[in-house]
Amino acid sequence: MIIGSVLENREKEKRISITPDLVKKYINSGFKILLEKNYGSHLGFQDQNYEKEGCEMLSNSEILDKSNIILQLNLPEEKILQNLKQNQTLIGVFNVYENFDKLKKFSDKKINIFSLELLPRITRAQSMDILSSQANLAGY
Repeated sequence: MIIGSVLENREKEKRISITPDLVKKYINSGFKILLEKNYGSHLGFQDQNYEKEGCEMLSNSEILDKSNIILQLNLPEEKILQNLKQNQTLIGVFNVYENFDKLKKFSDKKINIFSLELLPRITRAQSMDILSSQANLAGY
């Protein structure tokens, strides 16, 4: 199983979905990781940091072509969404209520979409509760 992530629109989003520490965890769990070149450079994570953990740094189109799962923080830009294929899985925070029509098109195209802000805030899902973790980072 291959997990990939491409650059976010840096004017809107400075965070990244995968850090070098996460690469190590994913690879130890049996995943292969593909990231876009200069993926975390704006945060001080150079490509060598990722490659040292076993990640491959590729172009945007290669990642979208080879990945089974795409991790993003926000809904990717239209040009990226158009390159998604049937049976790929897109995971992130997609603001479903504002982007419902756009997401419905991809669901109709048989692309699996998991918008993490919709996960229930219950004990079993606590490790995946992004709302609490992001509020904590923001100082709430």
